[in-house]
Amino acid sequence: MKKILAFILAAFMLLAAVACTAKTDSNTEPSDNKADTPAVTMTAQEILDSLKKSLGSSWASDTAETEDRMSGYYGLDMSQIESWAAESNSMSSLNMDCAIVLQVKDGYAEDAAKLLQQSYEQTLSYARMYNMDLQRVLQARLFVNGSYVALLIEGEQGGWEASDEDQAKFAADEAAKVDSAWSEIFGSAENSIIIPADSGNMNMDEDTDDIPMLGG
Repeated sequence: MKKILAFILAAFMLLAAVACTAKTDSNTEPSDNKADTPAVTMTAQEILDSLKKSLGSSWASDTAETEDRMSGYYGLDMSQIESWAAESNSMSSLNMDCAIVLQVKDGYAEDAAKLLQQSYEQTLSYARMYNMDLQRVLQARLFVNGSYVALLIEGEQGGWEASDEDQAKFAADEAAKVDSAWSEIFGSAENSIIIPADSGNMNMDEDTDDIPMLGG
């Protein structure tokens, strides 16, 4: 009889221990050992200023863009943009740096990215036609992070006398600095730019009056 009572008592204690463990587990928040990334609440101007500070001498844009240019040249619907900041280089015919940062309203990020992609393709056509600043233009960055959209062509210029291979490597190294600066803010830097194939249809004899420049 004592053995039976001891067995029942042992079984009861085991069940109680299991129930206690299950309750403890249910009250414990799941963890993947990753720190929560705080949501970015910066304005577009604050982001641009942060990028400029991080890049230092690798930031070549020096002229603020106007709202008319944002809506006219880039075709952006300014009513769908919470805040924006943009700069280009004052010597745009030789230096096609640009930095456009948008904080857009819900549902407009994809449209804004498409418009920036279109303007980039025009710039790339010009760069290919004249072989002007081409390697840096090929290293353009188009970032889309939530409500933030940015087109960035930044970095120091490599030597004009360098080989195409050396210029391409230098441009890639400078673009990596842009990735790093963006990652410091958003935690990642996934480039969404699409590089269209070189059709080879444009040449120096073609009328280029309809090709708009990045500068004012």
